[in-house]
Amino acid sequence: MKKVLLTLFIFLAVFMMPNKSIAFDLADRHDVFTPAFQLLWNDLKELVATKKINFKGIDPKVSFVLNANKFSADDVSEENYYKIVAPKSYELKAKIQREIFDKFGETSAVLDDIDWQSKGVNEYILYSMLVKNIEFPYEFDVLDNHSFNNSKDKYKFFGIKENNRKLTSQVKPLFYLNEWDYAVSLETKSGDKVILYRTKSPQNVYDIYSQMDVKINKYLRFAKDDELKIPFISINEKITYNSICNRKINGTKYIISQAIDDIKFNLDNKGASLKNEAVMDIVEMSMPIPTKGVNYDFSKPFVLFLVEKDKSLPYFAIRIDDGRFLVK
Repeated sequence: MKKVLLTLFIFLAVFMMPNKSIAFDLADRHDVFTPAFQLLWNDLKELVATKKINFKGIDPKVSFVLNANKFSADDVSEENYYKIVAPKSYELKAKIQREIFDKFGETSAVLDDIDWQSKGVNEYILYSMLVKNIEFPYEFDVLDNHSFNNSKDKYKFFGIKENNRKLTSQVKPLFYLNEWDYAVSLETKSGDKVILYRTKSPQNVYDIYSQMDVKINKYLRFAKDDELKIPFISINEKITYNSICNRKINGTKYIISQAIDDIKFNLDNKGASLKNEAVMDIVEMSMPIPTKGVNYDFSKPFVLFLVEKDKSLPYFAIRIDDGRFLVK
């Protein structure tokens, strides 16, 4: 039976849009996982000496997702991330700018959004940045434009035009159960894996990752008649977590004054790049707070993960439901 690895729609894909604040699903972290903000959340729990961050009143959805997540700095190489927790000051801003440039050659997209003027109370800045650049061993073929999820618009794709041993060697089908439940892994030079999972599961993207283990078929191979089609993806998004700001953290005198997460992700036939940074402004308050063969078809909604070599948890994940993140 002819196998069709049709449309490996990957990870994050975006219309090449300018950076902007968004307040839809990404802001409750149900459809995206970003490592930088999770690292901040972990550091926040240490700073205020609590196992979970809960707020006065009803907790927002985002706090449940962040509290439940097991991702930590151990799940990514130290050379790929930078983080710091320190009292707020203009000197700290300069220190962070200098150190991320020295380590990554990068500048910040979030530090200028923080109000650096002192409020005369105990105030801390929590900051992190993760930078990853991963390459496929061989460049995939550029394919004809194609629709996504039966869209009228067509988007750029890459994959395998003809059976090419070099290209097929970097594609590993993980399992195929039916036309809406299958997954594929793409190998990279660094050993990081780009995993695409076609699923109807309504769970958040990080929890979905754990569902795959019991389904993996180690005997599957990319066969001669299989096809691979993947959209070019580009994301440039800034998330402001307003739902957790200006609310008293239970058991403490702290509030989160500002919480910002910036994501830049690109995927093409050569590989993928991720720059993710996040910042929190934490204030201790002394006053009351206001309240055709086998068809691996990713041309329909799917979830994508990035996993570092020899690590058990993904360092990035996102759900693709429509063409918002696809490249024309």
